[in-house]
Amino acid sequence: MIGGWLALLSIVGLWQVAVCEFSPSVPEPGTVWQAGKEYDIIWEEDGTKPLMEKNWRNFKIDLMTGDDMDQKFLSNVASNLSTANGATSFKWKAPDVSPHSPIYFLMFTNEHGENAWTTRFAIVGEDGKQETPEHAEQPSGEKIPWGVGKLAKIEAANVNSQSASQAQSSSQSASATAPPGLKIQTASQKSSASSPSASSSNTSAATPSMTSNMSWQSILMITVGSWVAMSMMLY
Repeated sequence: MIGGWLALLSIVGLWQVAVCEFSPSVPEPGTVWQAGKEYDIIWEEDGTKPLMEKNWRNFKIDLMTGDDMDQKFLSNVASNLSTANGATSFKWKAPDVSPHSPIYFLMFTNEHGENAWTTRFAIVGEDGKQETPEHAEQPSGEKIPWGVGKLAKIEAANVNSQSASQAQSSSQSASATAPPGLKIQTASQKSSASSPSASSSNTSAATPSMTSNMSWQSILMITVGSWVAMSMMLY
């Protein structure tokens, strides 16, 4: 009796595991997509109940990488998709990635939080070359090659941002320090050296008014001297 119940429970458990109803079929093992070109992502009914069109009315597709137990999100492929209208495919332009290797896969997630996955596939450049995945087997020991990829555009943007930051940093450093023997004049020193007040104080010994006073004194002394000389001659 107990054995019968256990058998029944195991059957129910297997049924619950199998109610995915949703089976991604493309990309499939060996698929190679070239970056920049459009391809059809395809899914189909897996023959179980409830039907796919009832349980996958609102789902999304994400591009993933990494191993089976530590899947890493790269980008959203599409959102708000539905099988209720009979749709079984979505056209997608493959992005450029790094490295070009069969280490990418798609994850489908519906409104109930249920997931389905494609197998790993390769995204390559125009030359069609592929790199060997970094790891030959999963952390669990399964002989399924994998690796961790990146979107090439994001990587390039990060490099450009770092380059700009380094350039700005070196520019600030150059302006803050000078080679030995080179004197840096600050803005305040420049303004004080050319201000009217500084100029007048430095040249007070030769102002136009003092030059005028010295000229009148000389003329007066010459005049007085002349009168004295004439008086002595008369007497």
